[in-house]
Amino acid sequence: MAEELHTILNRSDESFNPDESQKYDLTFELGEKSFGYSILDTIKNRYVAIGYFRNHLADVAAHNTLLQRPYHSVKGIIGNSRFTLIPEDLYLEEEKEKYFTFLHDHEAGDKVYSDRIEHLGVYSVYSIPGHSRREIDHFFPAVAIGHISSVLIRNLWVSVKNMTGRKIFLNLRDGQFDVLVFDGRQLIYCNAFHFMTPEDVAYYLIFVFEQLNLNPEEISLALLGSVDRYSPVYDLLFRYIRNIEFAARNDGVSYSYLFNEIPDHFYYSLLNPVV
Repeated sequence: MAEELHTILNRSDESFNPDESQKYDLTFELGEKSFGYSILDTIKNRYVAIGYFRNHLADVAAHNTLLQRPYHSVKGIIGNSRFTLIPEDLYLEEEKEKYFTFLHDHEAGDKVYSDRIEHLGVYSVYSIPGHSRREIDHFFPAVAIGHISSVLIRNLWVSVKNMTGRKIFLNLRDGQFDVLVFDGRQLIYCNAFHFMTPEDVAYYLIFVFEQLNLNPEEISLALLGSVDRYSPVYDLLFRYIRNIEFAARNDGVSYSYLFNEIPDHFYYSLLNPVV
């Protein structure tokens, strides 16, 4: 029996017609304790629906018939923290499990995958738990899978490719956050951390600053995900870092009016066109 839905957000434009689902692209993000999706009208190149739940995929699909329809394309984002980056010059496809297990335990049933990140000449090597892969295959047999690290790197690279100097990004999600640091168009750091309190976030971020010899009085921090000016995390980070901003969505697509009340940096990985 499916669990009760714990809905964080569930909105759709009145122009969205589920009976014509094959003219839409579906993107979903599978977190360790959450599931979200967005729907893009491929004709108008406009996002028209979004949902986010603190449930597993199977529970959401049992309650939400939108996930049971055929779409023009389906893209899946794996939102775990079990990944590593390998330079393209050193990468061998047949060695990807060795790269992964150098930093992470290979749990029974897990399968290792890789994404090539073209602009930066690196591969993101990551795992998908066996039960998650079975759920994905059941509901979305023709899905194109990618890791959240790849999605963030590709999207943020678009925003920094003409920039000089260093910039740090922090993407906050349920129980985890991602930290990426660019020097101009070059990625110099990417990692994910688990946290329980705002103090955990500040501790790990300050650790990154110290590790990379970054000056918190000079470098700019851009926030993404579930954080705003009234969040305890923001309040704590502002004690240490003066130049804090919120990331903007990339150009290239439009958004239904229903997204006007959703800050641009919320659900960043679901609402940008590069996957």
